[in-house]
Amino acid sequence: MATQVKIDTEADLEKLISDYGPSKYLDIVRAMQWARHLRRQEEFRNIPMAELIDRSLFDVVSGKVQVPEIELAVKADQEFEEKMASKRSDEPRKPRKEVREEKPSKE
Repeated sequence: MATQVKIDTEADLEKLISDYGPSKYLDIVRAMQWARHLRRQEEFRNIPMAELIDRSLFDVVSGKVQVPEIELAVKADQEFEEKMASKRSDEPRKPRKEVREEKPSKE
């Protein structure tokens, strides 16, 4: 990341993003990846995605989180998703038992 500036407020973040260099589009993608990674963590599950995106964008632009850390997190998330997908597809589906409720006849 080309710019390392201390950011205190949301207005500072917006100004920094608008004045950001040529890597801003790539860094926005990284921020989205970081937001998705944060969403998988227990402490961030109840936070709205919009707030996570703002937070992750702030983390990426301010340099709080570095590219290698994001890449490792994305790789770990992909491995976890692949593991979960293979686990789901390997298990044979159990037939559902149909429960029939007998309704009283109207006489």
